Amino acid sequence: MTVKSLRDEDKLPIKQVINAINKTMDDVLRVVDAMDLGRTEVKADGVYRTFNSGETVKISSGNFAKKRVEKKKIKLF
Repeated sequence: MTVKSLRDEDKLPIKQVINAINKTMDDVLRVVDAMDLGRTEVKADGVYRTFNSGETVKISSGNFAKKRVEKKKIKLF
């Protein structure tokens, strides 16, 4: 199913949306790994980047405690 207007976006099955996002993320991660840009990970004490070689570099320090999301509705576009 294709969304043709903003009024139709709520009619799109959530499973189809999730599959499209996962496919796109797989493509993005494949390119990031091929270019050895590293994957970014947020931990409680800072932001880290891990490269293909296994090397981990701390990019930023800070307090990144887990936050609760108050609203569960998200808008993709």
